[in-house]
Amino acid sequence: MNTRFAVATHILAYLAHTQGQPVSSEVLASSAGTHPVVVRRLVSTLREAGLVHSQRGAGGGTLLARPATDISLLDVFRAVQETEPDLFQLGSTNPNSHCDLGRVMQETLEGMFGPAIEAMRTALAAVSVAHVTQELAQRLPKGCPGATG
Repeated sequence: MNTRFAVATHILAYLAHTQGQPVSSEVLASSAGTHPVVVRRLVSTLREAGLVHSQRGAGGGTLLARPATDISLLDVFRAVQETEPDLFQLGSTNPNSHCDLGRVMQETLEGMFGPAIEAMRTALAAVSVAHVTQELAQRLPKGCPGATG
């Protein structure tokens, strides 16, 4: 797994925090500690998923396409994954099909790991971007300019 999910979540939380004010890719990149090109690519992906939209022109930037309460972390996860993730890299293994154990290992592990993957999806679906911003607000130091709004 790469950083796309974490950075995309950061972008969406920042946009939720600004409460409808468009934000440039440069500002988002500075906050996330990455390059603006990375942010622009992720914003494009998030736009295709219907999570953000862009406002062009002076004072333009990126905005949430729907309320933060209506965007789950599962939505974000699905948007930034090119394919269904092989979290446990089972597809990368090549057990010996001539070995009794090797022949059934993949199927056995898939059956055991399936509930863990489903639990992850359920947990991500239960958390909205609004919840992320609420958690962030609790962690911001009092008097910090970003602590309000």
